[in-house]
Amino acid sequence: MNAARYVVAGVARPRSAWFAEVSQWANAAAIPAEFVKCVGVDELRVRITSGRAFSAILVDGGLPGVDRDLLAVARDAGIAPIVVAEPSAAARWLALGASSVLSPALGRAELLDALASVAQLISNADPTPSFEQIAGVSPAPLHGQLIAVTGPGGTGASTIAIAAAQALAGDSRAGNDDVVLADLRLRAELGMLHDAQAVTPGLQELVDAHRNARPAPQQIRDLCFTVHGRDYRLLLGLRRHRLWTTLRPGAVAAAFDGLCATFPYVVADVGPDLEGEDVSGSVDVEERNVLNRTAVRRADVVLAVGHASLKGLHSLTSLIQDLRDFGVQPDRIQPVINAAPSSARARATFTRALAELVPPQRSSLAVERFGGVVAEVCPPAFVPVRNVDACLRSAAPLPSAVVDPVGAALLHRLRSGSALQGDQVASGRRVTPGFLRRGAVGQGMP
Repeated sequence: MNAARYVVAGVARPRSAWFAEVSQWANAAAIPAEFVKCVGVDELRVRITSGRAFSAILVDGGLPGVDRDLLAVARDAGIAPIVVAEPSAAARWLALGASSVLSPALGRAELLDALASVAQLISNADPTPSFEQIAGVSPAPLHGQLIAVTGPGGTGASTIAIAAAQALAGDSRAGNDDVVLADLRLRAELGMLHDAQAVTPGLQELVDAHRNARPAPQQIRDLCFTVHGRDYRLLLGLRRHRLWTTLRPGAVAAAFDGLCATFPYVVADVGPDLEGEDVSGSVDVEERNVLNRTAVRRADVVLAVGHASLKGLHSLTSLIQDLRDFGVQPDRIQPVINAAPSSARARATFTRALAELVPPQRSSLAVERFGGVVAEVCPPAFVPVRNVDACLRSAAPLPSAVVDPVGAALLHRLRSGSALQGDQVASGRRVTPGFLRRGAVGQGMP
């Protein structure tokens, strides 16, 4: 006989009355469910990612380790996350991604109603719940525009990020408190470049605040410092390079949502490394690059910074190719040449060389012609050689010769309508082992 039943994995604090009652109901067949008890959050993670079909997870909201990332892992596996918490905390858990929230004084009828509304019955013939039937996930908030600035070391990408933030803050359409410059590099240096006297709060506090809550906009603003004279705010980066291990992907994604919901413009200074598990075979590499990958994937415009030299041309070409391989459409990539020559002929030669060296991509949405060459890369913005060290040491605004070329190219891309939001570019999703069996149709797969 192929009787259908709910398969539920659960974890709770020791001596939780509701946990023992659910186990008794399942063992006595008082509910049509198989209850798999876990001794900790780590065991629960292993079980729900093992490929076995589960209808739902039942977790104690007061247990350490039960956070946004755990709920996201369950949802990605096609499993409905149900949190047991006090009614006063129900709204917070629903905002974090819970499909349903039950009181610790839950009864059988209440549990069955929750399972019937958010979970799917499992049978041997149909072992996998569909993702599209999991309810209660709060939609991502509408957000402002995100600009990612990246480039190899030594190209002055951080300086260009400062110039971009200053240009946006000086734009008549932006208010004095509408732009934030976020230092998302593993080796954060924007604090030094702004002569910041404090090291906290910063990125770590922002991500931690999004692990188990959705902070209010004012709380997010309080984590950023006002840069006087440039009229934007600064989010300090990691205090130590090794602290990337404290950043969980789900909380990082929520932190981006929080920033973009608070500020109309977010300028993210990120590194050039975009490798993930798909190309490296390592989850650790993907999590190490989570800041870069999240910013570039969501960015409306990506400023790719390089130098006007032989090595700089080679590095910029490689960077643009890496961005395209990652899935960034060419019309979202704006090359910026730092310390550019003043000669119009030298600039034209560099532009033509860049257009010739960037390999073609038949699926491109943007094909531009410049210098007689048809290329799938935007014409670069040239930033002339200027000594900006004095401005950085005194925390003074950067000279207009540096800011204006960056601002003109950036604002043109943002306002022309050619820049697509990162989340709107690709509707596909990388197929991983077990993904199709976990209900890929409900996750956007054709």
